[in-house]
Amino acid sequence: MNPAMWMPLSLVPEGRSVRLRRVQAGEGLAARLTAMGLLPGAQVQVYHNDHDGPVILGINGSRLMLGRGMAEKVSVEDDGETRS
Repeated sequence: MNPAMWMPLSLVPEGRSVRLRRVQAGEGLAARLTAMGLLPGAQVQVYHNDHDGPVILGINGSRLMLGRGMAEKVSVEDDGETRS
């Protein structure tokens, strides 16, 4: 787990699978993201990211939509997998 390899969720291309590493947000947003299942170590699929609107994710069998500002605060690490 090398923090130099982490990137904001907002930069992950569609179809990639990433592992959540850290949420850098205030208490309210951090609690909200935690309630959605976005916890360190969670594997997340990026279903939609056109780099101009919300990011649509798959996590634990559910789909979530995060605004770009929220996605900027989530650090992830690419696990090298692509969704087919």
